[in-house]
This record gives sequence, C-alpha cells and structure tokens, in this order.
Amino acid sequence: MQRKIIYPKEVSDQEARRLAEPAALATVVLCFLLILSETQVFWVGKGDYLPIVFGIIGILYAMTLFYGVMPSPRRSQVFKWPIIITNAIAVSIGLMLLSNSLRFVPQLIAILIAVIVLILWGRFSAYLFIVLTGSVHLILTFQVSTMADVVEHTSFFFVSVVAVEIIHRLIDTNNKRIMRLKAINEFSRRVSASLEAEEVLGLIGDALMGSIQADTYYFGLLDGDHITMRLLYDDGEFFPSMTAPLEGSLSGWVIRNQQSLFIADMHTEVALEGVKMVLMGKDKTSLCWMGVPIPAGYTNGIIAVASYTPNDFNRTDLELLENLAQQASLALENAYHHAEVEAQSLLDSLTGVFNHGHIVRVLNNEAKTCLEKGLKLSLVMLDIDYFKQYNDNYGHMMGDQVLTVVTQAIRQHIKAEDAVGRWGGEEFTVVLPGTGGLQTQIVAERIQKTIASLSIRDRDGQELPLPTVSQGFAVFPDEAGEVNQLITLADQRLYIAKQRGRNQVEPKLDHWTEN
Repeated sequence: MQRKIIYPKEVSDQEARRLAEPAALATVVLCFLLILSETQVFWVGKGDYLPIVFGIIGILYAMTLFYGVMPSPRRSQVFKWPIIITNAIAVSIGLMLLSNSLRFVPQLIAILIAVIVLILWGRFSAYLFIVLTGSVHLILTFQVSTMADVVEHTSFFFVSVVAVEIIHRLIDTNNKRIMRLKAINEFSRRVSASLEAEEVLGLIGDALMGSIQADTYYFGLLDGDHITMRLLYDDGEFFPSMTAPLEGSLSGWVIRNQQSLFIADMHTEVALEGVKMVLMGKDKTSLCWMGVPIPAGYTNGIIAVASYTPNDFNRTDLELLENLAQQASLALENAYHHAEVEAQSLLDSLTGVFNHGHIVRVLNNEAKTCLEKGLKLSLVMLDIDYFKQYNDNYGHMMGDQVLTVVTQAIRQHIKAEDAVGRWGGEEFTVVLPGTGGLQTQIVAERIQKTIASLSIRDRDGQELPLPTVSQGFAVFPDEAGEVNQLITLADQRLYIAKQRGRNQVEPKLDHWTEN
C-alpha cells in the first residue's frame, strides 16, 4: 500500500488573497464594462436596466467581500459557505436575466469566482461552487429544450472545471516543489549539526521518505564486492541490514558507473549490460526505479527508490534524489572524517596503540564490565630493558623502530577484545578482560619468546638485536579490588622483574599453580 504524503498549506491567508486579487479585479472590471455597455442605450430609451443593476450590485458585492470579509481569516472561514452559495445563486440569476449578447459576462465571472474559491478554500470548495451554480442555473432555465441551448448554457461550466483543474495542478506541483526544497534545506541544516555517522544515516532515511512518495526506499554503501543496505523500507515494512551483490544489479551499475539511473517502466527488459533483476524486501517486483550514486570518497554507495506502479516518478524526483545524495555525501564525509580524527586522537602517533589517557579509560570501563559480569581482568605492565642505552648505541630512529616491533609482537598474542596502550616512553600496558592469572602468564611468556626471536636492521642492512622486555601483571578483582590498586600492584611486580635481572615475568608460573 502506497503511503500518502499530505502537503500542508503553503500560502498564508494574506498570500492567498494576493493571489486571488487579479481574478477579483477582473470580476469588478467585467461588471463595470457591463454597466458601460448598457448605460448609453438605456438613456436613449432602448436599453435594459437589469444589466446596470446587475453590474452595480456585482461591483459592490465583490468589493465588500474582498476588502471586508477576506482580509480576516476568521470571517473568511465563517462566511465561506454562505459566500459560495450566494455566488452560485447570483451568477445563475445573471445568466437567466441577461440577454444572450451579455450572458458571457456572468459566465466569465463564474469562471473567475471558481478560481478565487480554489485559491482561498481549495479544490473541493471550487467544485462545489461549480456544481451549485450549474444546478441552480438548470433549475431556473428548465425551459431549455434544444441541444444547442443546452450546450450554450452549460459549456462554460466545463471551462470552469478545466480552469480549476489546471490551476489546482499548478498549485499542487508548486507545493510539492516547495516541500521538497524544504526537505533538502531541513536535511542540510540537521546533518550540518551532526558529526555522528549513524545519526547522519538516520537523517538520510527521514529526508528520503519525507520528500518522495514511493513504495521502496533504500540506502546502501559499497563493501568490497557487495552493497550493504543500511536502510531498506519496502511496502510499509523496515528490513534489517542486508547485503546485495554489486555485479549484475541496478545498484551495482549506478555505483560502478557513478551515474544516475531512471527506469520509468520496468515492464520492458532493462537494456543494461550485465544487469539482471535482484529482488530485495518483499516478494514483489518494482516497476519504476530511480537510483543515484553517493560520490566516492570516504563513502561510496547509492540512494534509490522504487514503486510498484510504472511511470510513478519523474525527472523532478530524480533531481531531488541527486540533491539528497550530494548532501548525504558531504555529511558522511564530515562524519567519517570527524570519527577518524577522534580515533587518531586516542592513539599513540608512533606505535598506533592507545595513548596513556585512553588506555586508562579502557581499563576502567573493562574493569566495571567484568565486575558486573563476575569475570576476571588482568593488567600487564611491560617495559623494554635498557632502552636508553639502545637509543644511545644505535640512535633514536632505531629506538622508534624497536617500539613499533614490540607493539606488533604484543598484538600477535592478544585477542580482538583485548587492548594495548603506550603507558609512557618505553613502557606499555596490556588489558586482558575475562582472563585469569594462569592464562595471562602464558600470554606474557609467549610475548617474551616472540620478542627474543626478532631482530631489526639498520639503514645499512646490518642486523641488530632487539632489547629484552620485563613484565609484571596482576588480576582484578582477585588481587586488587580497585583499578588504582591493580595498576600499583602490576607496576610493583614489573619492578621486581627488573630487580631479578630483567627479561623476566613476575609473578612466576608457580605463583598460579600453587594457588
């Protein structure tokens, strides 16, 4: 079932009155011309006073309504139906009383009134006026019998319907354009204030569904040789994120060629090389499809809409989709760049591991989580032995290379949920959530052996030995009930390992086997 978009009133009462002014002025001019046309012949005794009376009453009535009632929105709504009924009766009387040569005046006035009612009160009110006028006119002129008379008396009603329909569609088209511009402006305003990628993705979905009437909406990002659908809404139902093949799909064609694609009627076979239909969402085939690329950068993807009705979209919809894609691209670029900068701010610039401040936050958060879940957590303090002498002997460039190699060795032996950070200088911290003492002992010894087996080369290609490392660790909450106590205990054990001659792990293995 297709969602119906309701467009709010796009003009104020004063603006509507200004739009209706030309038609109202034309009505007054017609009445005035009616008076002039009969005044001369009336004074020589050959005229009819009815056109003059009709014209004078018409002018007074129009001026009273337009300048007395219409400026007040409250009065305009209160007198809405009496005005429509009175206008219908007045026009019908004019059609009945005026001669054939002057009957065109009330006919034109009827068309102008229908237009005014449409602008002020909408399509339903305009058609109601036309129906009422036609009904009253037919009742008053019931004696009309020939087909020619019927055509003469009713043709202008069809003209009124055509005029109302044309103007209504122009207003509706204009309103839709205004709404779409508002949607783009609102989207731009909101995403410019957001630096979170997930929030931007949600705003893209809101803007897309709020500005284009469709059965299917989706937003996808390129992920290798697949497209990950971050938003998929089909026939009134949201679907979880899913992947679709890049090759052989309409979306893949759009992303690969970086071109918009608009297929108005998919009853005919899609004439695109290597493209076949890929069904997503519900088991229904779309018959009208539009997709635009999100320009490549941090992101590369597609925004697309589809309908089960052929020719349901037009080029204006495509332009709107392209504008949204441009805005979405800029917003995602900003969000991902901000996330990248934030991520970099948490890392040590040389080794790429967490810096001191963030590893402390990680430790506190993991300790809290482990305490809530009844799990253990181990903290390893690792220090490179005689690192200053190594710098003095081989230079700081080689010292920096040692720091990088040591972090790589540590990462070989920890899990994805573990964390490593640079505590300061040549000292590192390893956080092992859900890990007890014996398991940590094994990890620490493996790191020890790996580093002892590595070597690096200087600029001349000469192989240099790596310095050894000393490690001390403690277990939370078994050995320390608070994070600060855990850090202190691990640091003390590191000091003991150094006192024992360095290249040691403290505690030793028997500490855990005996306990």
